[in-house]
Amino acid sequence: MTAKIRHHKIITFLNENSFASVQQLTDLTSSSPATIRRDINELNVEGKLKKIRNGAEKILSPSVNSSPGMVGFYPNISDYSNYEESDLIAQKAVSLCQPRDNIFIGEGQTPFLMGKYLLDSSVHIFSNYLPLLTYLITKDYPHLVVLGGQYSKSQSMLVSPETNVSYQGRFLIVGGDGLTDAGLTKSALLTFVEEKKMLQYADKVMVLIESDKIGVFGGVSLFTLDEIDIVITGRDADPKIIDLLIVNNIQVYSV
Repeated sequence: MTAKIRHHKIITFLNENSFASVQQLTDLTSSSPATIRRDINELNVEGKLKKIRNGAEKILSPSVNSSPGMVGFYPNISDYSNYEESDLIAQKAVSLCQPRDNIFIGEGQTPFLMGKYLLDSSVHIFSNYLPLLTYLITKDYPHLVVLGGQYSKSQSMLVSPETNVSYQGRFLIVGGDGLTDAGLTKSALLTFVEEKKMLQYADKVMVLIESDKIGVFGGVSLFTLDEIDIVITGRDADPKIIDLLIVNNIQVYSV
């Protein structure tokens, strides 16, 4: 089997499965481990996959190889505690948006995954989260409003010094580091400040949070339960907290 065919098989497998071990790719291509490791190295240099220990993972974002300053800018699959769950959460969030809705999206790895599901929509996105914005721009997504300001490299976002009262949207969609009876918490103070600004423009707050963060206190309190309208999480979330959310009139989707 030629290198070109092997590379095609490897990329196709990753697109369908997200992760692949050296052994899986060895079996897939009937090649030696040394050959597969060489293929992974070559494809990693080309920006077609991300090399990980004993294997490879799918690239979630445009290649950054031609722009060294972009390394670490986009989330990688290995950054997620449960990528498959986070992906389902993001997909459900997009499904709740209506055509031509105005949607504000905050910072976070799970909100980033909404990007690929937005591509075929007519939803208007308002955001200062640069990884998501850059991804959508590279995919020629036309319905974007960049909430401008000073660039914060540490949080990958634009910090606006003033508000704009002309904006109005259906949802503010945010991630978080924890969700308890005290509400949604985040560890990044700057993110907290910026997403609080966006709240005044949105009719409802939608929280995207992985099941292992339910019942966990994750830092600064971002929104109380009274301020949250919708929570999307995984099926393994603590049922006691889920019941508490429902009692507080929060619509919960478990994916």
